Amino acid sequence: MSRSQGRPVSRHPHGGFTLVELLVVIAIIAVLIGLLLPAVQSAREAARRSSCSNKLKQLGLAMHSYLSAKKSFPSNSYHPNAGTAWQNWERMGANYQLLPFMEQQEVFDRINLDGSAGAMYAVIRSRVDAFVCPSDIGPGSNNWGPSNYGWSTGSSPHAAGGANRSTANGFIHIEGRGNNNPSRTEINNAWPGFTESQFADGLSKVLMGSELICGSGAGTGDVPRNIAIGVSDVFSTAADRNFPTQAEVDAMGSTLRGAGTWLGNGGQQWGWYGHASAAINTTVPPNWPSPSGGTGTPGQAFDGGWGVFPPRSRHPGAVNAIFADGAVATITNSVQLLTFQRLGHRSDGNAAGL
Repeated sequence: MSRSQGRPVSRHPHGGFTLVELLVVIAIIAVLIGLLLPAVQSAREAARRSSCSNKLKQLGLAMHSYLSAKKSFPSNSYHPNAGTAWQNWERMGANYQLLPFMEQQEVFDRINLDGSAGAMYAVIRSRVDAFVCPSDIGPGSNNWGPSNYGWSTGSSPHAAGGANRSTANGFIHIEGRGNNNPSRTEINNAWPGFTESQFADGLSKVLMGSELICGSGAGTGDVPRNIAIGVSDVFSTAADRNFPTQAEVDAMGSTLRGAGTWLGNGGQQWGWYGHASAAINTTVPPNWPSPSGGTGTPGQAFDGGWGVFPPRSRHPGAVNAIFADGAVATITNSVQLLTFQRLGHRSDGNAAGL
């Protein structure tokens, strides 16, 4: 039998993918990435949210250490020593007073209450990780001294210039103490904050504080990062300023949405005393779709007399919060308006719960 002539045929053809097979493989990989990426992002956010919650917990512990040492919580207003050349509005908030109780003595010691205001600004515009939420990433988050946590002045729309010992119905007040500079003669640097006995609703039913978002650093209408200022006053006209109604809140939102002036330096000075820097109020629910803001034209965020400054965060659908007893909780954006207002009020006689 003769052999067949010519090149023998291979029983094992050359391996490899056809173009169609390659496209199928790429499509499968793309689908898998599409399925896995949200899960990975969700896991990362869960870790960031947990870290944020832990930081709030540590701040709450510092508050209670301060209470044990001083017999009252701190106020959110602290002036320099008598005889300094600071302006009357140049002061610090509760975060300055908490530093020794949260292992930040070195930062505390860098602020000289007999020195210049400029030196004070240099410290409170430096980064202190204890005041930074890892979820707030974006414009403004790395400017100056990020401040992602604020103490609650309560349910009324009194802002830093008006949330004094009488009108602030929440956890903290922002009443200044001292004369205008340079003739300051006041010896004491701050009024005491509220004592435990002043929380008639109980510490476990009153919001201590929650989250803030850093401003973008620009004077643009970036909601929710930036705040609207210089708007007409609809905040003081509520029939009951402790509990503005939904209609009154809607009017506030409409006014703020029409603002022409914006401030982008909120949440960038952890040591400052004002709303949007170290204070919130519970006039409106968390992550309110309208801008935060109010009356006046402050140079810092925010030292005007009236406004709404709800908690804001980058956590989906909610904010982390801490109550006056030190318990940390999650409050959703859908919380009822009156319920949230009552959580902010320390002595309204209606101890609301989540």
